[in-house]
Amino acid sequence: MVQRGYVRCPICDKIYQLKIQMDQNVGIFEWPISFECIECGEILTYKYSNKGIWPKDIDYKPNVDDDPVTTIGYSSSLPITDEVYMKDLSYAESIAFFSLFINLQRGFFTSEEINAFDAFLKQMQVNLLPYRSVLKELLPFLKKGNLAAFSKKMALYFDEKEYKPIDSHQLMFDAYFELIEMSYINLAPQGYVNRIGKPIYLPLLDYVEKTSVEEVRSIKDALDENGKISVWYKEEAFPYISELLTNIQKLIPAMIYASAGVGMTQHRGDLKIVTVSCNDATTYYKDGYEVLAHGLKVIVGLNNLVENGDVNIFTNPILGDVDSIGMFAKKSGGKMIEHLNAYQTMSTYFDGAMNNKVRNAASHSGGVVYDTATQKIKCLYDKNDDTKVYETTLMDICRLCHVQFLHIMEAAILAYKIVSKAK
Repeated sequence: MVQRGYVRCPICDKIYQLKIQMDQNVGIFEWPISFECIECGEILTYKYSNKGIWPKDIDYKPNVDDDPVTTIGYSSSLPITDEVYMKDLSYAESIAFFSLFINLQRGFFTSEEINAFDAFLKQMQVNLLPYRSVLKELLPFLKKGNLAAFSKKMALYFDEKEYKPIDSHQLMFDAYFELIEMSYINLAPQGYVNRIGKPIYLPLLDYVEKTSVEEVRSIKDALDENGKISVWYKEEAFPYISELLTNIQKLIPAMIYASAGVGMTQHRGDLKIVTVSCNDATTYYKDGYEVLAHGLKVIVGLNNLVENGDVNIFTNPILGDVDSIGMFAKKSGGKMIEHLNAYQTMSTYFDGAMNNKVRNAASHSGGVVYDTATQKIKCLYDKNDDTKVYETTLMDICRLCHVQFLHIMEAAILAYKIVSKAK
């Protein structure tokens, strides 16, 4: 079923028609709507729930004889096909042509892929979305070491009668990381697990769990060179994970790519997203890039161990001055990725989550040029030379934010297991 609604740009008064797909999630949570006005560039932000569009700023009743209205298809969970994004449609046209499920099966995703994504969404709807703000709400208590406040907040979110108060700081951190692990499980669809998790992340996790305490201590000592990994996850990973998880609903339509095991959005045609603004998406990506860059040594060091038997021995090293994981960690994010792209395992794993050109463009004023009509993005990645341009799309940035987020959680989980076992 589809509902229509109308919104008006508060700056230029342009009217938009929103055709909202009434999928499984819409009536349960408040969902973000965000797009840039095609006339003036104002970012229009709304929420949609079972009460309709909010804030309601227009009472517009269409007539069959009205001039065409710029129409935007919307789904809280699915990508939007080009024919129903920013198109001037008459009243009759807008009624006749809208079915996201049918549109997506016409050369974009197979019915099997859409059904698998639907199963993933149902799992997320039950196990993650109701608790998406819990990590952010618990973080102040974790930082202060307030066991009583942490325990009470946990009891409020979960079954108060069955939940046992936490009586040590170690148990408090264990509980926080258990929530991160559960979030990860519910954000990593099977297509991602098959393509990246099983061949790369899970073997590293298995290695840490099966390795002796003495060897894990040695690993921790090597990884702590030039910065303790415990400081990284406490001061960088925790805040980023908790903040993005609170806003994770903005990225849900882009998760269909990971669910289908797809590495690049361009392989599945031109699809749009109307749950997040370009500014939000590029900011998430830029901030996540920095967090992941500082935690890369955990993934890379463990991979060195699995592949070469030594945390300091790299496969196909291309940077002559990198002879240890500590030296690797001193490099900039761009240099790290240049180093890692020399071998297939790491290149496949990162899958664009460390794109230095996108990060650079998002880091300086005017570096991101966004076309709201096409959702294409030009990244001017050299602030001193505007002829250097990397082109991408809003959907691809959102896909990369999802993959990047999974990698940050993977690095944090591995780091915590190393630190906990080494005690």
